[in-house]
Amino acid sequence: MKNPLQSYPGYLLRRAAISRLAELEKRIEPLGLSVTEASILALVEHNPGISQAECGRLLSIQRPNLNPIMRRLVERGLVVPSPGPGRVQHLALSPEGRDLTLRAIAEFEAHEQRIFDAVPAHLRDELVPLLIALWAPEPGP
Repeated sequence: MKNPLQSYPGYLLRRAAISRLAELEKRIEPLGLSVTEASILALVEHNPGISQAECGRLLSIQRPNLNPIMRRLVERGLVVPSPGPGRVQHLALSPEGRDLTLRAIAEFEAHEQRIFDAVPAHLRDELVPLLIALWAPEPGP
């Protein structure tokens, strides 16, 4: 049976993203984390003191969706918030949070390697730049 959508790059990107995200979820789930939670922890690991708002902006998570996720991470003792100016909350990892984050990052890296391995060798150097070109906002008028 022929799928007429197989020649549409947007369709193929969506199918690839769904497939790879499902695989990543399976890798991260044994750590007791969602992919979003693991992404937040990785961002905090690489940017100690990042604000909760900046974390949401970088990961494209709206505040109403981010607040309950952050609350869970704080309640689990993985993230330690500290007050900043005004209503700003700076984020850091607890020792337990850092240990779990390093395990999550190892899973991310293994997952990413499997993606690269699935791409023909002569195209691997082009994969990330092509994806960035498709993701980057278009220049304004």
